[in-house]
Amino acid sequence: MNTSVSRIACFVEKYNFSDPREEGALQNFKRAAEKQGNEFHFLFREDISDVRKFDAVFIRATTDPLNTAYVVSKTAWELGLKVIDDPESITICGNKIHQYALFEKYNVPRIPTVFLNKDDLHHKKINDIFEEFGKPVVIKAPYTSFSKYVEKAACETNFRDVCKRFFKKSDVLAIQKFTPTEFDWRVGVLNNDVLYVCKYMIPKGRWKHGAKLRGKPTIVWGRTVALKKETIPQRLREAALKACSVVGKGLYGVDIKEVDGEYVVVEVNDNPSIYAGYEDRKDKDLYGKIINYLTE
Repeated sequence: MNTSVSRIACFVEKYNFSDPREEGALQNFKRAAEKQGNEFHFLFREDISDVRKFDAVFIRATTDPLNTAYVVSKTAWELGLKVIDDPESITICGNKIHQYALFEKYNVPRIPTVFLNKDDLHHKKINDIFEEFGKPVVIKAPYTSFSKYVEKAACETNFRDVCKRFFKKSDVLAIQKFTPTEFDWRVGVLNNDVLYVCKYMIPKGRWKHGAKLRGKPTIVWGRTVALKKETIPQRLREAALKACSVVGKGLYGVDIKEVDGEYVVVEVNDNPSIYAGYEDRKDKDLYGKIINYLTE
């Protein structure tokens, strides 16, 4: 731990304080920093010109490359500050096509995936995909967060409809084998070490952790079941760390499915959700560890 005082800026948006679980986690970070003798200040978008006044920046707002959070990250990185999330991690995690290509290159165990260009949206290609993966398949636009732009398709008509909508966001889509499970593993990783582990349960009758009710804008989230990180299977740990190693050394949340005793990576997320009483339930030291990383 750094014995000198560090000034940490935590970049947030007003919506970060709308959920008491997230606000609770933010206050836990502040307490952990101050307990170690550091300063911890919340930084909003109107304050981003103050980034240079700090020693480290911790981003908790959504880090889409088109969002203000990326500008903050890039600015901090160019000033030589310690930053979570760094701009390279945001770029890789924000583009699932790039990420899946890295998984393939470095042989990360992953859900079977193919890429689809606009020019390939024809009967033969769609039929080939259904023959290879079965029905339904999962269609993803590269820029996804909180389960947005991730849909299933079980017939050619539905496949075309989803792709046409998603092609308005990207020239390339990821098509994946549908892999239903009762839960997704979420492994929190920091600097190539497991930070916390939980199960994101799939809501009953749904197929992903965050699912919309038919005809309603509200997203229904499954339960979060935390486990002590020391108790998880070694191969789960290895899969998570290998997936993160191709992205960087920052803070990540790895989504992994357990299928017939094997662990396959769904994706690596930067800026992973950390809610008080949820991800931290079994490993409350995660706050101090993240602060330590920022002040090293």
